[in-house]
Amino acid sequence: MQDLFSEETIDFLENLHVPTTYVKDSIAYRYWFRSLLHKIDSSIIFRNLPEGFSNDFFMFCLWVRGYVVFFKTNRTDLKKFGKTGVVFQPCYVSGHDFYYQPTTATVANKYMSYKYTFDLNSDQAALLKLTPDFCGILDIISFYANKLASLSEAIDMSIVNSKMGLIATANNDAQSATLKAVYDKLQKGQALVVYDDSTIDNGEIMPKKDPFQVWVQELKKNFILVEQLDCFQKILDSFYTEIGLPVAIEKKERLVTSETDFSAAQSQARIACWIETIEESLKIINQKFNLNIEVEYHARNDDSSRNGNGVELSREINHR
Repeated sequence: MQDLFSEETIDFLENLHVPTTYVKDSIAYRYWFRSLLHKIDSSIIFRNLPEGFSNDFFMFCLWVRGYVVFFKTNRTDLKKFGKTGVVFQPCYVSGHDFYYQPTTATVANKYMSYKYTFDLNSDQAALLKLTPDFCGILDIISFYANKLASLSEAIDMSIVNSKMGLIATANNDAQSATLKAVYDKLQKGQALVVYDDSTIDNGEIMPKKDPFQVWVQELKKNFILVEQLDCFQKILDSFYTEIGLPVAIEKKERLVTSETDFSAAQSQARIACWIETIEESLKIINQKFNLNIEVEYHARNDDSSRNGNGVELSREINHR
């Protein structure tokens, strides 16, 4: 069990990927990290959270920390954060039981003025965790944000390279001025440009057949922007599949039902684990605090339809 905010865990996560120039303070990385974090917010929805809960902070703690602690408080000034007296906070877990599960949770919040340490077995407190290993999903987001940031740079380079059509050389200032004048007229739409090629250089007349030396880039052969944009979508589709969001299935001439079903099942593998883990936690929380919190996710993929109406891939866990 790891504390995601500990130095050891941060060092571990930083060494999981090949060193890249896209460190965490780059604009491209930050953009894609925020974008993917916002997308993942739509994969799981909680219902019937106690009135006063901050849903944004609640989900942020789950994604980043991987778990929060629910606890009962008698402080009247905290009732606005949980009308029933039940509130939540990010926490630090410690201790372990026979199955190496945490036994205590410590909360430190300046609003509370001092630390609270809860015994998860005997006190009015219970953990809600997202993953079985008590970790968040920042490693998933960082993994894909790095790839998308690197691809963004490659696309920018391709756009610049696509603008460089030709390079011309001139032997003297007169040739250079003539070439610039001819190019400017062509760019303005002039269909025919006539110029005097009898420029004298070192006492000799410039050959008429090759007045300028020109290197022409094969733009069509080297234009890979379309392929890179396709890679963009494939990386995003891979991320969506990772977190359980629906992905449009690529149309194939011989696409069979089994391939469609496999794609749908693959996209729900990880989120099914999250839902099952949350379900176990909510069972304890709802019973201990007399709540009725529900968690659900919905996935719809019309391309996997067997009857033309699409298959609704959804699951709702009720705890009463």
